[in-house]
Amino acid sequence: MLRRLVMDIGPLRDSKPFRNVFIARTVSVFGIGMLAVALPVQVYALTGSTVHVGAVAAAEGFALLAGFLWGGVLADRHDRRTLMLRARTAAGIGFVLLAVNAFLPSPSVAALYVLAAWDGLATGVSVTALLAATPSLVAPDKLVAAGALNALTVRLGSMVSPALGGLVVSAFGVGWNYTAAAAGTLGTILLLTGLPPLKPAVAEDEPEQNPLKAVADGFRFVASHRVVGSLMLLGLLFMVAGGIPVLMPAFATQSLDGGPTTVGLLFAAPACGAVLASVTSGWAGTFRRPGLALLVASVAGFTTLACLGFARHPALAVAILFVYGFVESVEEILRYGLIQSHTPDSHLGRVNALWAAQETGGGAIGSLGAGGLGRYLAPGAAIAVYGTVSAVLALVLALTLTGLRTATMRTGPEPSPGPKPEPSPEPGA
Repeated sequence: MLRRLVMDIGPLRDSKPFRNVFIARTVSVFGIGMLAVALPVQVYALTGSTVHVGAVAAAEGFALLAGFLWGGVLADRHDRRTLMLRARTAAGIGFVLLAVNAFLPSPSVAALYVLAAWDGLATGVSVTALLAATPSLVAPDKLVAAGALNALTVRLGSMVSPALGGLVVSAFGVGWNYTAAAAGTLGTILLLTGLPPLKPAVAEDEPEQNPLKAVADGFRFVASHRVVGSLMLLGLLFMVAGGIPVLMPAFATQSLDGGPTTVGLLFAAPACGAVLASVTSGWAGTFRRPGLALLVASVAGFTTLACLGFARHPALAVAILFVYGFVESVEEILRYGLIQSHTPDSHLGRVNALWAAQETGGGAIGSLGAGGLGRYLAPGAAIAVYGTVSAVLALVLALTLTGLRTATMRTGPEPSPGPKPEPSPEPGA
């Protein structure tokens, strides 16, 4: 039983290429987290304006989304190893230029706008290529384990790297923060050079599409695929739930009689639950019906979120969010495995780009909805409504999405979509 609970590290043990990619991704996540602290600190120190801070963050965010979509097209046409190397090199150059700018007597604010967008674009391309390459680096039955390892990296990075970045900025200044990120990026490049060629499965006689048409083709594939389309549809609900943190400060003050410490605990609880789910995810790969388990986890997660709205004690609220983070992480791990398993290699780049864009943009879209709802309802009531409506919609999807409910992890590659060859004429016909 204990062995079934412990995270399956088989992908790290059995595949050196995946091990290199995993380490490179971990270092990259920490670099991104440090940048997320250093940029707003430096912009505010130079301008004293929160408008500039928000505008720089927006420039990086829009560039990141563009990098996802562009990277998805490139990852389905070109060697993914080469793409990762070029993108990480571009990101490293951006970190070096940020460091140089920070050490100048009068750092340029305009350069921060340009380099923030540069980093977002490079990161988007790099992440998409990495996600598209992962299924070819591990055995099909280890995709769920690979997803759990990737989820653990992201969760730990989001918890530790901002604090680490803050310590570096406080002790040495933003310039050394950027320098450390650049050094880490150099390490990732050295790791990625050891990967084998990772060319996508593209027919030699297939003409190269216009990038916009290629993105549209990716949307058409998602819309027409019973499993992948259902997973993306379910992801829309999690985009909505991504706005709940907007309500946390008001919820802590009005419903829990707490202060900044309570707010911090509320924000940290889901991440802690997600980390526990990742390190005890050994059982996740044993589901015979992972699609059904995913739907059950989704309904359970949103129901837990609805219960949060009725909490009136900080300890209970933290415990509920811890459970929510645990269940959400289980859902994320299973969704990752199913998406990679059911997407043909020729479309892995674009599908992962859409998934990454959905994950990244979800918080922004959900925040608008949560903020609007919070204007008319008390924060606790708004959270309860959010969770209840999402749980009901998830239950409706669970009952109607037969393809997802019966989905299993594929043990072989998904055939590429496209017209089937016409049968040969009968002799004498």
